[in-house]
Amino acid sequence: MHKLVFLDRDGTINVDNGFVHKVEDWAFTDRAAEALMKLQAAGFKLAIITNQSGIGHGMYTVADMDEVHRFMEKELEKNGVKLDAVAFCPHRRDGGCGCRKPEVGMAKQIEEKLGEIDYSASWTIGDKEADLKFGKALGTHTALIRSKYWDEVELVDKPDVIASTLYEVVERIV
Repeated sequence: MHKLVFLDRDGTINVDNGFVHKVEDWAFTDRAAEALMKLQAAGFKLAIITNQSGIGHGMYTVADMDEVHRFMEKELEKNGVKLDAVAFCPHRRDGGCGCRKPEVGMAKQIEEKLGEIDYSASWTIGDKEADLKFGKALGTHTALIRSKYWDEVELVDKPDVIASTLYEVVERIV
């Protein structure tokens, strides 16, 4: 069984500039590659799980997103980081699908690619409540990166870790 970190993309790995779908709009969050290296060194597999409703809204294509993901993976590889899997939901927010976070369909996609996951030893890291709920539904440990999308006082479910950056989260995990 794998211990794994499910990582949101926008706002966690890269700066969330809203519907990032062009390489020229991509910027890693502060020390993201370093944080991912630490997770790998600690024995975690790394999986990106990303809602990409811009595809469902016709704002960009799967090919556009794939180009951004290839760029992301190449840049991470330059820093010694290898992503083990990437899953995405292309559906609109109102699509009612089973793969859009907080639904757990993307975890099942990752498990099909990598094999059995030890959810109790795994983590989910993101910057939105949907990421937190995804992790809670799977039984992983959870971490939220502070963002404009939620207020700590109003959170119904509490994550195991709250921090300002991915790097700070990883420092608390490993």
